[in-house]
Amino acid sequence: MLGNLNTILPEPVSDENEEVILDLLKRKVKGAAEIAVLLLNAMEERFGPEAREVVRQMGAGRSPTPRENAGEPESDLQEFCAQMEKNAAGSHTLERVTDEPDRIGYLFTRCLWAEAFLELGERELGLVMCASDKPTIKSHNPRLGFARTKMIMNGDDACDHVFFVEK
Repeated sequence: MLGNLNTILPEPVSDENEEVILDLLKRKVKGAAEIAVLLLNAMEERFGPEAREVVRQMGAGRSPTPRENAGEPESDLQEFCAQMEKNAAGSHTLERVTDEPDRIGYLFTRCLWAEAFLELGERELGLVMCASDKPTIKSHNPRLGFARTKMIMNGDDACDHVFFVEK
């Protein structure tokens, strides 16, 4: 199972120490999410429901900015997923369920961001973060695509992410 801190640490830590570190990380993620919620609430108080509409549009309207040095889609797909796995350590629990040269799929069973936003009662604000998945892969290489049918943020038991080379 990917997401374990020992996959990125130079020296392994015990399960007990990993739990302590993950608890600290979750508190930090929740603290950041709380600031976003407070900011949105203050904006709604000052500007009314239009503030939330701006957030919705921001989530729906993110456009990718492709990097200049995009390479071959298959190698960029592998590179992107390897980096994503490293970045997910600690904040996500995931399993690679599809591993093909032109398609890599994951099952995410834990996301600290989803946990934080759902605990704060701000699923909609959390969905803005989820909305960055497609533009992020497109920024890495415009010939790469993304699909998802389940989301923890929507109350599903997992997120299914599939990154692929577009035909």
